[in-house]
Amino acid sequence: MTTTSGPYLGVPVPMPVVLPDPWVVLRGTDWPSLGTAHGTARRIPRVLAPLLGPDLTVEEARRALNALEPVQHQNTIYEATAPVALCVAAVLGRRAEHHRGEADRVCALLLGLLAGVAHDSDDACVAAHQRYFKEDFLEGYPPMVAVRALRPLLFQAVAPFLDDPDTAVAEDALCSALAFAEHPDLAGHRDGLAGRARRLLLVCDTRWRRWQALDALTAWGHDTTGLARPGDDDRSPYLPSSAWPLCDGDPDNPPF
Repeated sequence: MTTTSGPYLGVPVPMPVVLPDPWVVLRGTDWPSLGTAHGTARRIPRVLAPLLGPDLTVEEARRALNALEPVQHQNTIYEATAPVALCVAAVLGRRAEHHRGEADRVCALLLGLLAGVAHDSDDACVAAHQRYFKEDFLEGYPPMVAVRALRPLLFQAVAPFLDDPDTAVAEDALCSALAFAEHPDLAGHRDGLAGRARRLLLVCDTRWRRWQALDALTAWGHDTTGLARPGDDDRSPYLPSSAWPLCDGDPDNPPF
């Protein structure tokens, strides 16, 4: 698989239809040619490799995901973010088949990384950036385009966990799926996701999850009357707690 010969760095060419083997992503990506927040991604394969092992433990997964911080630093999309997200999605997809769609703690950690990528590349994020650009924002930001091109594949990885018995896992999967379903190829999934979003708004108290659900419903033309609460319009900066694997989702105890 070639990942740097196409129009966008880090996107496989041709784009796979289903999630690829994670080893194909790891070995087929020209990591030294891709940037992160801290230089090139040449060390990323060593970080990702443990995630692909058959006996991956929670601690190994947590260490690896924390070491991937340079591809998500300050909620930013970098050149290496797309292939990292694809590799993690491929691992998650493989584990979903093994666990029959019910997440273990490793799955929950992998899903947390994809939830962060989903938020950092959604339409609301693009619109927020566009306000500061006279030209088309995406034309000048190939790494963002690369991640957004992968949304149909990333959706495949999170969708099996929409009905997970762990509420936090199911909500992470839903909010990720809502963002990925902004891709035109996933329009057919939106009505089903909208029903789930409405149910989430009836029971969920997490601010960032609530406004992701409200944004999706509004963008897709659904009536949100009676679903919003005071404070739902608070869009002050946040970072989903799931983005901190080391601290078990405690936003008051980030890993730095």
